[in-house]
Amino acid sequence: MKGRPLMPFAITAIVGILLMVSLSFVGLNQRAEMNADGEGAEEVEEFEDPIAEGQVLAEQSCIACHGGDLSGGAGPGLTSLEGAYTVEEIVDIIQNGQGSMPATGLNDVEADAVAQYLLSISE
Repeated sequence: MKGRPLMPFAITAIVGILLMVSLSFVGLNQRAEMNADGEGAEEVEEFEDPIAEGQVLAEQSCIACHGGDLSGGAGPGLTSLEGAYTVEEIVDIIQNGQGSMPATGLNDVEADAVAQYLLSISE
């Protein structure tokens, strides 16, 4: 032990790395099985008032980049989208990103609600 003081730490590090890698593979395998079985799939319900829900989601997801009133900030303004984009195009941009905008992770119903809200506030 006196000649190799770092050996116990090296062994512990190697065992820890191997444990993390093996647990990662186990988790990936379980996730693949869940997706194949249909378990873990979220059932998405429509909103009663998609425009109101879209406003809430936009306030949570969009104002950081597009400004508090959505007229622009780090990202472009979102208050004049009517005629420039359809609901489907806006949903695609929300879910997949465009240019420097990343994908948001909103599901179809949420993205559709945000798109409807954005078109409803268009000037």
